[in-house]
Parts: sequence; C-alpha cells; structure tokens
Amino acid sequence: MNRGDVVRAFAELRGDAVVVMGPGGSSGLLWQAHPHPATIYNMELAYATPVALGIALGAPERRVLSFEGDGSLFAATPVLGTIARYPPANLSVIVLANGIWGTGDASIATTPHATRWPDLAVACGWNSQRVVIADALGPFRDAVRRSLSESGPWFICAVTERSSQDASGNRARPSVDAVETADLLRRYLAEKR
Repeated sequence: MNRGDVVRAFAELRGDAVVVMGPGGSSGLLWQAHPHPATIYNMELAYATPVALGIALGAPERRVLSFEGDGSLFAATPVLGTIARYPPANLSVIVLANGIWGTGDASIATTPHATRWPDLAVACGWNSQRVVIADALGPFRDAVRRSLSESGPWFICAVTERSSQDASGNRARPSVDAVETADLLRRYLAEKR
C-alpha cells in the first residue's frame, strides 16, 4: 500500500468530517484529491492529534479525524494517554506509518516500528476493539468506514511502503497555510450550526 492510495481512499470516505492533517506529503495529497473547508492542512509536527482532540471535545456532534505520519504522532505520543482518559466518541486517529521521519533524506527510521503503533495505543489505554492495523486498502477502507459510523475513539494504523516522494521533497502542497485553513474550518463549522 502506498501513501497516495491511502490518502485518496480516505478522501473518498471522509464525507464532511472535520480533518486535521499533520505536516508533510499526505496533507498536499489530500488537498489535491479533495480540498474541503472542514480541513486544517499542514498542522505543525506533533499537533494534529492534540488539535483534533480539542475539536472533538468542543464539537461532540461532529466526526473529527486526525491524519498524520508516524514521525509526527511519535512526537505527540502522550496525547494517546490523554485520549484514553477523556475518550471522545466522535474522534478517530489515523497514523500513516511508513517507518521514516519525513524530514531530511527520509533515511531515519521512526520508533516504534510501523506495526507496533496499535500496541502503543492499547498500552496507553485505548479499547483494543477500536484499534486497527491495515496494510491493504480493503481493510483500511473498512476501518475508516467503521470509525465514521460507530462510537470511538478509533485508532487506525495504515502501514505503507516508503515512496520515492518521501525522500525527494517533491511533494504536493496545499495553496493555503494552517492558519488560513483553521479560519476556513471555523467559518464552515459556524455555518453548519
């Protein structure tokens, strides 16, 4: 499974859920596949899931998803324990686990290994019935569908291969920054109330 396929599958399924995208290539790919005003693109390293948690707690009537890479989520690991203590039913965390830090030449492996993310979520107190690992698009799509229709929180680990784009720096980028997209999200939510 590769990053582009995962992001495009996610874009097809998300509906009007609020999405907070971590930094890096996935953010630009989602912008290309399905730009949506209920999305904050390129949230800084380690902030996508904490910001999504805040939105989920503040807007319990909305589905909220964070989508970030394993390097970014590793920098925010304590938030997994916070979510377990204050579990919003409307929150899903998707980690795209390609096993590398997205900066530099993409040769530095992340810790934990991509397949260990579910173990870490469960160790932090997550319900193991809502922790999923997917290394193929079918199971990934099924997990996203469930997370959008069933009570959570959900933790979905999408294990992907490394791509040439991960090291090249030749990434798609949104034409708006995180501050602009946060304002667009605020306006979108205000109109929907």
